[in-house]
Amino acid sequence: MRKLTGLALCLLPASLLASDPAEKKNITVIMAETSADGKSEVRREVTRDCILSLPNPDQIEPLVASEALFLHEVNGEAGHNEWVKTYSAKLEVNYLQLEKELLIVTTQSVQGQEPVIKEVEKKLRRQEIFISNPSEGDVFAGRSDRKYYFTKPETASKDVKARAKVWIKQQAPVVCPDK
Repeated sequence: MRKLTGLALCLLPASLLASDPAEKKNITVIMAETSADGKSEVRREVTRDCILSLPNPDQIEPLVASEALFLHEVNGEAGHNEWVKTYSAKLEVNYLQLEKELLIVTTQSVQGQEPVIKEVEKKLRRQEIFISNPSEGDVFAGRSDRKYYFTKPETASKDVKARAKVWIKQQAPVVCPDK
């Protein structure tokens, strides 16, 4: 590691060299320090970020799971306690994202080397997960502290598909334009 230190410049007028010792002159001393350690610094600047493709929301199918639960006060009726088969749905939307970025590598050196600039293109797999919202369910348990459930697999599936469809439509502005 090389380090330049203690660089001092004295600016003296020519008349000072051949002058009388009793004469007062203004002298400016400039102190400077620099380092040339050869370290590199990498900076990234995203130049493009868009979605390459999204699935058709009508062609995706969720994973539906069922569970038997013992519910108290079904639909708010006192004393109406029973076992109910409940359903939930999960949908995974997989898509490709295109990301282009500039990599700028700068090196601190004595020679004053210019930065290296390189464009990098990445295609990244992404996933968005949607889960059915039981508050849209057709059965609830309890009176004041209600908890809702889906009792049909179709309704759980329909709910999660609707959520995914809305998200896919919201992503339309960030889909990559065709070349």
